[in-house]
Amino acid sequence: MSQDQLDTPFPDGDGDELSSSSRPAVPATADDEALRATVRDLPEVRAGLRKRPRVQPSRGVIAGLAIGLLGAVAIAPIEHRALASPDLGAIWAAWSLLLAVGVAIGVMLALAEWLVARLRSRPLLSAAVRAACCLPVLIPVSRHLFDGAFASTLPGAGTAFVWVPLLGWGGLTLAFWPGSKWLQYPRPDTVGRAPPKGAALPLFIRRRRLIAATLGLGAIACEYVNRTFLRSEYPDIHTMLIVGACAAAGLSLWLGFTRPWRYDQVERRAPVAQGRALALAGLISAVMAVVANLVACVQLGLRDPDTRFVVATQGMHTRLLARVVRGLVDGDGDGHSPALGGADCDDTDPDVHPEAREIIGNDVDEDCDGYIAREDLAAALAQADEAAARKQGVWRDEPEVREFLRRTAPMHLVLITVDALRADVLADSPENRAEFPRIFQLFADSTVFTRAFAPSAGTDLSLSGILTGRIDPFTHVDKTLAEALHDAGRVAHGVIPSEVLRYAGKTLLTRGLHSHDRLVNDAGQRDVGSYSTSARTTSLGLAFLDQRQQAAEQGAAAPFFLWLHYFDVHEHDEVDGGDRSLRRVLSDPNPRLGRREKYRAMLRLVDEQIGALVDQLVARQLWDKTVIVLVSDHGEGLGEDPRLPDNHGRVLYNPLIHVPLAIRIPGQPGRVVTDPVTVLDITPTVVDVLGAEPLAALDGRSLLPHLVAGAPDELRPRARPLILNESDQYGVIAWPYKLLVRPGENLTELYDLSGDFGERTNLAESAPRRVGELMQYYHAAPHVDLDRTSRGRRLRERNAAAPGEQ
Repeated sequence: MSQDQLDTPFPDGDGDELSSSSRPAVPATADDEALRATVRDLPEVRAGLRKRPRVQPSRGVIAGLAIGLLGAVAIAPIEHRALASPDLGAIWAAWSLLLAVGVAIGVMLALAEWLVARLRSRPLLSAAVRAACCLPVLIPVSRHLFDGAFASTLPGAGTAFVWVPLLGWGGLTLAFWPGSKWLQYPRPDTVGRAPPKGAALPLFIRRRRLIAATLGLGAIACEYVNRTFLRSEYPDIHTMLIVGACAAAGLSLWLGFTRPWRYDQVERRAPVAQGRALALAGLISAVMAVVANLVACVQLGLRDPDTRFVVATQGMHTRLLARVVRGLVDGDGDGHSPALGGADCDDTDPDVHPEAREIIGNDVDEDCDGYIAREDLAAALAQADEAAARKQGVWRDEPEVREFLRRTAPMHLVLITVDALRADVLADSPENRAEFPRIFQLFADSTVFTRAFAPSAGTDLSLSGILTGRIDPFTHVDKTLAEALHDAGRVAHGVIPSEVLRYAGKTLLTRGLHSHDRLVNDAGQRDVGSYSTSARTTSLGLAFLDQRQQAAEQGAAAPFFLWLHYFDVHEHDEVDGGDRSLRRVLSDPNPRLGRREKYRAMLRLVDEQIGALVDQLVARQLWDKTVIVLVSDHGEGLGEDPRLPDNHGRVLYNPLIHVPLAIRIPGQPGRVVTDPVTVLDITPTVVDVLGAEPLAALDGRSLLPHLVAGAPDELRPRARPLILNESDQYGVIAWPYKLLVRPGENLTELYDLSGDFGERTNLAESAPRRVGELMQYYHAAPHVDLDRTSRGRRLRERNAAAPGEQ
C-alpha cells in the first residue's frame, strides 16, 4: 500500500457531537475509491457497513458538558457587570450560581446524548430525548407561570402545569428534529477532507455557523428581555430565561468555534481517543470543582448583610438563583432556608423562621431576628390605645368638639383617590405650585398630612384598607365605609376604573354603593390604558350630582357620598403620547417625554379635573356643604432607585408608600400636620366627622384630634406603629423609626426617618433591640395573606361578601 493510501482518512462512523451520525461529504479521489474497494472486501467491514453506525457516547458527553460550561462563562460576566459593586462576596455568589446552572445544563445534555448514543435512536426519537432536557425547568415554572394578576386571568391558566411542559417538550422536539438533519455530517461511508484555505466552506458548515449565530442572538435577546421587562415580576419566568440564555450561548459558542472536521486516520486513531479521554476527564474535573465550590458558597456565601443587599437590589440572576437554591435545600418546609445567608435560624423546626410570631418569654427566637422578647410590647401598646380611646371619649364631650361634629354631620362627602400618586410630587415648592395649581388651592383649605403612609405599595391592599380601615381587608369585613354612610342616610356612588375593579376586588369596593360607574380604562387592549380617563371620571361624577340635584328638586334630598378614583397617573407609562388631552396639557403636538416628565404631565390632567370638580361644587352651591378627602393608594417607582420596581408593589420604600392626604372641612382653616398617619385612618375619621355609627375592629384611628384646633397632644400619639405589607417585604413605622424586612433575602433594614427620609443609612446591625421591638409590633398585628394569584383573588372575593350574603 502506498504512502498516499496510508494518509487517506477513514470514515469515522460517527456524527456531530450533538446531532448526527455521519461525516462531511468531500469529492473522493481515485486513491480514495481504491481504498474503499479494498476495505469493503473484508468480511468484518462488510458486516459493519450493514449495521446502523453507532455513535460514540464520549463525543456527546463532551459536547454536552462543554456547552453548559461555555454558556455559564458567557453569561456570568454580564451579571458581574450588573452588580456594579466591588463586593467580592456578591461576585463569588454570582459566578458560583451561574456556573452551577451551566453544570446542570451540561449534565442534562450529556445524559441525553449518552442515551441517544446507547439507543442508536431514530432522528425523531433522538429529538424527543434531547427536548426532554427542558422538562426539569418547565415543570416547576408552569406551576407559577400564571400567578400574576393579569396572567392568571388568561385561558388555560388553571391547567398550565399540564399543557405548558407538554407544549414546550413537543415544540422543542419538532425544532430539534430538522435541526439534527441540518447539522448532520455527510454519510459515514464517504471520505471527508477539510477544504483548503480560501476555498468555499461546504453547505453543512455554513448551516452550522448560521445556527450558531442565531442561537447567539437568541441568548442576547433572552438577556435583554430578562433585564429590561417586568424585572420585579414573574421570578419563575425570569429564572427560566436565565437557563435559556445560558443554553443558547453555550450552543452558539460550541457550534461556532469547535472544528467540525473529524479525520481518524489509521495511524491517528489512538491519539484521537486519548484526546477525547483527556477532554472528558478535564470537563468532569471542572464539573466537580464547580459543584464543590457551590457547596462552599451555599454554606458560606452571602453571610454579610451588605453583600445580600447588593444582590437583592442590583443582582438579577444572582438574586433569582439564590431564591431557587434556598427553596431546594429548605429542610423543614417552612419556606425559608439558611443557605446562601438565608434567614432561617433553625432549618429543622418549621415553627422557627423569619415570619413566625415571637412567643414572649420562652427563650426561643422564633422570628430569627436575633432578639428574644422578654416583655409583651404589643400588650402594653393595646393598653395604651384603650387609655387613649377613653381620653378621646372625654374630649369629644367638650362643647367645641360637640359643636364641630353637629355642624359636619349633615355634610356631603367627596372622596378623591388618585392612583399611584407619590407625596413628593406634591411637596410644597414653587415649581409644584405652578404646575398643579388646583390641587394646591384645595390644600390651602385643607388639613394636609405631610407624613401619610399607605399600608402597601399595591392598589388591592391599600385601596381596600382605605375603604375598611383594616390592616387585613381580605378577611370577612362586617361593614365598609360606604355601608356605614349608607346606614347614616347617605346616597353613595363611585366612579371606578375597570382595571381596579378587576384586580382590587369588585365585591368589597362596591359594597354599600347605591350605584357605581365602571369606567373602562382599557378598551383597546385588556389592562393597557392607552388613553386618558380623568375627564370622563369627572364627567361621570358630575352626572351623579345632576341626579342628586333632580332628586332634591323632587323632594327626595339626601346627603351623598361620591367616590372618584382617578387613574391617569397610574397609566403614565401606557397612555399614548398622541392622546389629545395630553397634547393639550403639554401644548405640544408631538410630545417626547421621559418617564418622570410623563408622570407629571398625567398628574396635570388630574389637577385640571379636580379643579373642574371644585368649580362645579361651587357653582352648585355645594362647596360649603361638602367634606373633601384627597388621598392616594400608593406611590410609584420612576427609575431613580435600583431598590424600586419598575412601577410599584413588591417592596415598601418611601417613594412607594409615602402618599398625599388632605381633608377639607368647610369652615376650618387650612393647616399642615407632620404627625405620621396611615390611610387606614380615613374610614374612622369620616365616620366620626359625618356622624355615622362607629365601626368595630378597626385598625385605623380617627384623625379628629388633628382636625379640631386645640386638641390635647396626648390624643395624637406620634409613635404608634403603622403596619406595612408587600409580597417581598414587610415593615413597621413607629416614628421616627422604620423597619423593613425581606424574609426571602434575609435582609433587615432600620431607618431613622427624622433625618434619613430617603432610607440610605441602615441602622439594623447597630440597633438590634429596636429591630426586635418593631418586629413585635408587626407580629402582633393581623396577618395579611397577600396572594395576588387568581386563586387568591377568588378567595378574596368570597371573603368580601357582606354578612348574610356569603
